[in-house]
Amino acid sequence: MHLGRPSVSASAYTTLMAVGGWRSLLLVALFVPSLAAHAATEEITAVGRIGLYRPGAMLYLPLGNLLVVGTGYGELQVIDAGSGRPIRLLKGPLYSPAFSADEATMAAPGPLYSDYITLRDARSGKEIGRLQGRGRSLAYSPDGKSIAGVYAGYDPDGEPLAGSFHEVALWSVAARRKVAVLGVHRRARSVAFSPGGDVVAAAGGDDTIKLWSVGSRQEIATLVGHTGGVNCLAFSPDGGTLASGGDDTARLWNLRDRLQVATLAGHTGAVRSVAFSLDGQTLATGGDDHSVRLWDVASARATVALAGGTEGAVIMVAFRPDGGSLISGSMLGTDPKPTADAVRVWDLASRQQIDSFGPPISRVNKLSFSPDGQTIATSGGQTGEVVLWDIASGRRVDTLSDAENALYDPVFSPDGRVLAAGGSTGVTLWDVATRRPTGRLPGYGPPAFTPDGQLLAIGSRDQAVTIWDVASRRRLATVVGHADATYSVASSPDGSILAAASMNGERSAPNAVWLWDVAEVLNAARAIGTDVAMAAEYARWHGHEQVILDLEFSPDGRLLATGGRDLTTRLWDVAASREAAVLDAPDRSRAISFSPDGRMLASIGNFGTGTVWDVASRQEIATLTGPDGSFQHALGFSPDGTLLAAGGDGVFLWSISDVPTDVPTAVEAQGKAQATWAQTKRDGLAPYATAALPNYPNPFNPETWIPFDLSGAANVTVSIYDSAGNRVRYMDLGQRQPGAYRTKDRAAYWNGRTDEGEATASGVYFVELTAGAHRETRRIVMHK
Repeated sequence: MHLGRPSVSASAYTTLMAVGGWRSLLLVALFVPSLAAHAATEEITAVGRIGLYRPGAMLYLPLGNLLVVGTGYGELQVIDAGSGRPIRLLKGPLYSPAFSADEATMAAPGPLYSDYITLRDARSGKEIGRLQGRGRSLAYSPDGKSIAGVYAGYDPDGEPLAGSFHEVALWSVAARRKVAVLGVHRRARSVAFSPGGDVVAAAGGDDTIKLWSVGSRQEIATLVGHTGGVNCLAFSPDGGTLASGGDDTARLWNLRDRLQVATLAGHTGAVRSVAFSLDGQTLATGGDDHSVRLWDVASARATVALAGGTEGAVIMVAFRPDGGSLISGSMLGTDPKPTADAVRVWDLASRQQIDSFGPPISRVNKLSFSPDGQTIATSGGQTGEVVLWDIASGRRVDTLSDAENALYDPVFSPDGRVLAAGGSTGVTLWDVATRRPTGRLPGYGPPAFTPDGQLLAIGSRDQAVTIWDVASRRRLATVVGHADATYSVASSPDGSILAAASMNGERSAPNAVWLWDVAEVLNAARAIGTDVAMAAEYARWHGHEQVILDLEFSPDGRLLATGGRDLTTRLWDVAASREAAVLDAPDRSRAISFSPDGRMLASIGNFGTGTVWDVASRQEIATLTGPDGSFQHALGFSPDGTLLAAGGDGVFLWSISDVPTDVPTAVEAQGKAQATWAQTKRDGLAPYATAALPNYPNPFNPETWIPFDLSGAANVTVSIYDSAGNRVRYMDLGQRQPGAYRTKDRAAYWNGRTDEGEATASGVYFVELTAGAHRETRRIVMHK
């Protein structure tokens, strides 16, 4: 990535809404370590990836209007069901989760051969408990006190317990253990509670559905009629009707008489998903034939088949709370079209598709943020194209291609009007507004704009770096004989220096960094012709023992960072022309990036692993861990510094708001406790998320400031609780507009006193920020 771009705000992400009360948040806070002064290295929060990999399970959460998608990586991607934007990534392995009715808690089977069910906070993904005895096909009771599922027991040696794997059991959430075995159902695939919580239904591969009374824990019926395995179940809202989908078709059952009342024939393949409308009058079904069908429940007649180009089996159907739309989710298969979407939204009145999102992953080798932070350009894979993605929604905006040029290395001009992409036959230029190509410049290598956007430097594999006038498309100079090849080129923030990394050492010392004075190069070109030899060389540095894969200037131009295959990231002092530091990387440093204010440097390499350093102290302060084992070839901070993006299988995103740094900030006086990157942002940004940020100072005595971000207008309140859960202070901040409330004149302020004006004692307190529907709790410490 090449910086020197203006820092402007980006479109907003939102965080996964916490629906539970403050006590559940307090419990979570106890499990999350605070970022105290000189904290150990933290793992940065994963927002998720742009793109879905083999979605195999999908759940709709109506309260938060969220989708939870289980992918082929064993991760759970949380998506905003209104816009499609990635919200949060819950690391696995996590398969077949179940959510409580308030959507605050998630239950999922433990890892294979484990003997427990994991309970997690739905917002953070942090484990908050375990239920003894592993289960699958889980379902929460409506009151959240019980979980039903199919028991899958293992002994300490990992061997299956005799009699398990077919038992439908009940677990007590409070007791954290299995409390009953309702019965045996061979190859049970789906379990569901009735709306009243008094009946558990289980669908199995033996073509039957079994019903149990929760109170008596006795089997009350076996429903027979399917001629193939039963895949899914749904109770009507009044609990009087059960819908089932099987390998043969869908069916309706009267639960009072415990008889089949209708066979819903129409799907040409297995039915994978069923759902009732909120009024119970309509049933939606989805299946292997890629279609969604609607049925009138009273007459058991099909009303419409929703086709509209779905790709893959429909594994989820759900009616939205507005009653006017339906959302469906599909498996994309092993080789989906790049333009395919996993999620589709249907208008029930017109029976037409009105939206779609959730594209398959696209291989990403290089990426570049637009200067306004709203778009990411990526290249990679076998297509030889540049894809433009909208960051706020995670959707594909457009695809740029050149029939005569396989494209890579996209980079935006500083004003965002031009996109340049290196390719197999040159560098292609596009007008970003019209998405039309405007020309192609010779050269086989990575491009880099100067900060004013007037010049474009292009690396090559033929011992030359060329400099072009962007407006006229005229070659101004070629620096010849400097090296065999270059992987990366960068311009200093003031445009005075051009840096390039050599690939090997056949003609010069191996793995060198070359720097040129741009003015001297252009002056020499005007005097002697466009081919300029080494007379204009500014400096040449050696230190890497293997190939240099990426380089970048710090925003102030004082440092140049280089990353290589020798497992190091190096810092060079530009003015002194010497190596300033060697930073050990956990793996090959394939891509590096400075934060927009220059306080942090990030590096990423093989298998999705990466490191973030505090530039001033040269200390490692955070780690990046991707969910898959792919190589990461691209890395970049968003222009406002709130996101870090990496390229691999899709664009993977991290939120860096809580990364600690020891550098004093504008909101913290010199000598006080450690600050965070989140505290250094300018006022007036449109943040990606509504969030409570770390207070400063922390620990404090007796006063502290509580910063926060708002992605939308909201009424904001701040409550302070002691460790026993008693509220000691309540502050109504009133209606606030979107923005960053991080400086002392904008953040919430607490003087350490109660509502009655009494001084509080030393100890742990909890700050609850409420902003509209968003609720979040943070741990703070008063130390007198």
